[in-house]
Amino acid sequence: MLLNAALGTPDDSGRLLADMGLRPEYFDRAVRIGERSREQCTNDDAKNARGTQDYLTRVRELRFLLRTELGWKRYDPKQAPLIVNPDKTIAIGVLLGDARTGLPGNPQPRSHRPAGITKEAAVARNQSLQQLSLFTPTTGPDDEVQLDDDEYANLATWYLLTHRFEGKKSNIVEIRSELSLPDRIGPKGRIDSWRARILLPPVRIEEIQDYTGDHAASYVVDVQER
Repeated sequence: MLLNAALGTPDDSGRLLADMGLRPEYFDRAVRIGERSREQCTNDDAKNARGTQDYLTRVRELRFLLRTELGWKRYDPKQAPLIVNPDKTIAIGVLLGDARTGLPGNPQPRSHRPAGITKEAAVARNQSLQQLSLFTPTTGPDDEVQLDDDEYANLATWYLLTHRFEGKKSNIVEIRSELSLPDRIGPKGRIDSWRARILLPPVRIEEIQDYTGDHAASYVVDVQER
């Protein structure tokens, strides 16, 4: 699959992901379990605890799924958590996006925060690559991978980009997401252009508040579309 592939839509995301040996369910599960992990936080936690817990759980769940089901391996360059396919050609990380995340067309979404050194290096590698190779699974001695300079240079780094909306009146939370390949960092240090985007179906969840005690917290219920 060429890196400058046309933007995906929820209808063709399955086909595009299949070219990479992936399925939409992996990302749906990571997003839903990340959202449910917010229940662990209480009003005594720091204000950003729920978002941080959501992010950390999403990273863990996505890496666990791809590692145990597809033989991918963990990779942590400069403490940036990635998961790498057995052929060492594709890496996936987790990233927060803005309100354009998961929507087709322009303007394209931007990363929520400045990219940082590790992501800047990933974008530079992506710009130099011409083609994505499909992988042939191989085995390794453990659950982590080490890359030499040549392998690192040929690693295309994608991100599960997500944005969370809270409906203040409806209590419905919608998480829009896409698997996208960053191509440029804008003047404010945020990724603002993507060489390829695979849009994923949104996740809609009902958020219910429980104010029964000092350890009150919200909890979530899946909303199924009919």
